[in-house]
Amino acid sequence: MGQTILAADQRLSQSILWQIQRRYFLQNGLAAWQEDVVPHAISCNPVMARAYSDIVLGYLRDCWAAVQAGDPTLDPTQPIYLVELGAGSGRLLFHFLHDFYPRLRQTPFAHWPITCVLTDFVPSIIEFWQAHPKLQPWVAAGQLDFALFDVADMQPLSLVHARQTLDPTAQANPLILFANYFFDSIPQDSFVIEEGQLCHNLLTVLSRQPEPDLADPLLWDRLSLAYEPIPLFDAPYDNDIYNDILAEYEAVLPDTRLTFPNVGLDCVRFWQGGGGKNGRLLLLSSDRGHTLPQDMISDDDPLPNLHGSFSLMVNYHALGQYAARCGGQVLHAPHYQDNLQTVACLLGAVPAGGKETSSAFVSSVTNGGPDDFFALKTALEPHYHTLTLPQLLSWLRLSHWDADIFRDCYPALAARLPTEPAWHDDVAAALNQIQRRYLPLRPDDDLADKVNGLLAVMGV
Repeated sequence: MGQTILAADQRLSQSILWQIQRRYFLQNGLAAWQEDVVPHAISCNPVMARAYSDIVLGYLRDCWAAVQAGDPTLDPTQPIYLVELGAGSGRLLFHFLHDFYPRLRQTPFAHWPITCVLTDFVPSIIEFWQAHPKLQPWVAAGQLDFALFDVADMQPLSLVHARQTLDPTAQANPLILFANYFFDSIPQDSFVIEEGQLCHNLLTVLSRQPEPDLADPLLWDRLSLAYEPIPLFDAPYDNDIYNDILAEYEAVLPDTRLTFPNVGLDCVRFWQGGGGKNGRLLLLSSDRGHTLPQDMISDDDPLPNLHGSFSLMVNYHALGQYAARCGGQVLHAPHYQDNLQTVACLLGAVPAGGKETSSAFVSSVTNGGPDDFFALKTALEPHYHTLTLPQLLSWLRLSHWDADIFRDCYPALAARLPTEPAWHDDVAAALNQIQRRYLPLRPDDDLADKVNGLLAVMGV
């Protein structure tokens, strides 16, 4: 049977694949996370939130030091906005709220207004967050708001509850961005280097049949992709920094295929304010990707990682090069992170040289961070039944009360509780923390039943 060409010889960033991706999320909304189609536990867990809380507090200490030193470009009477892009389930920022604000209250800059904003481009997801009872206290305290943000049409945010516009070009203070599992799911380009020549890697998308409905959930099973390298003799972008990064790749890398986050960089530039009032920005991002140029060397074309929608490896090296070439800083672990990369980019004028930010990154990521914790979790999961009750409690504490880990530990906890009453008070306290820090996504969520079942076993 012949193949039907859906779109031929397109730059990857302009491919029909992104239309299919967009329709998938618009059609499915939060169900993509409720049904675990889109993986998110690794990037939205309490350990990740704790690491981000450490780094943000470090950045705020740098900002406060700059204020104390008389920096006139920072105004502690005006808010700092922390925006999560493509927040999806909302769980990362929910965990962050629980960790960050109690610690903020213990700092000398506790009076500095900090507002967090959950964003997505799907209206039904915004509506879900607005209606969620566990988010309402943060909204009432002025610490949380919601807004639509679409990378395909980047506009200032209209904050739902504050009824204000958050315009990156009009901020008195730096912006802070979270972008987990974001850059992997937005348009990007692909290039090939062959014998020292940079080539566009143009994509043709084919199917086993005509596809009148791009929202068909079975469409992915019928697609195939064909790439063709076309030599480039002119600069591919209007932005000199983008072209300079690619020129460096062309000069130093051997034959390889790589992605380039052109739309991701456009998004970063938007949030910098296009070089507006001060262009200061802290970007925190975790995803599957590459931070070191040698890790990008590959003979493989960028085939989407399908999970209902699709995702690609993120070229964090290019994001870091952009930050560095703009006079900023990029922070990443010097070692290979096997499960996901965590990076911090400081753009614009870096407050106090970023000393506290860098120190926090080293302690919370480089010297043992989310990637390391996930590696330990993967190794330990098959052995929960062998752990003692004190060991299970220690693991839950180290997870910062991760409800997914609690679910996996539940059979072992239930087996040990009846014969170990000396630990019941500690278990009850742990259950309270887990339930308090958990954001359910489904009305039939069973976490409360599991917690209440264990409380009943203990007679609490």
